[in-house]
Amino acid sequence: MRRAMKVVSIAAATGLATTWLTGCAGDVKTEFDKLDAKEFEVVYEVTGSGVQTVTYEDGAKGEVSSKDVEAPKLPWKKKATMKGIATSPSVSLILGEKGGQADCVIYINGKEAKRSTAKGEFGTATCVAVSPAGKDS
Repeated sequence: MRRAMKVVSIAAATGLATTWLTGCAGDVKTEFDKLDAKEFEVVYEVTGSGVQTVTYEDGAKGEVSSKDVEAPKLPWKKKATMKGIATSPSVSLILGEKGGQADCVIYINGKEAKRSTAKGEFGTATCVAVSPAGKDS
């Protein structure tokens, strides 16, 4: 009889634990899906002189892909709509052999998120921002 009670108790505890764990996992997944679906506006900006190449992450059609712009006319600006909690907007620049000085800036939802400066021959600057999707709106 005691053995039967033990088996029933273990089975009941296992059932409760499984229900509790799978229910919580569903809640976590649902919350992650909500955060991952959040869209945000990104503006990349490059100003200064001597920029040979600009590389940035584009969010066209909800997919992130890297794009290059050779010998951009300055000031250079690109707008993108991105989404997702794991998305990291980024822009970088490389100065040419004659050097110069240039800034790259990332704005997210109208606020400056990152800024970096390149100087001199073949100078580089890189800006990488964090997705605001995980932050309270």
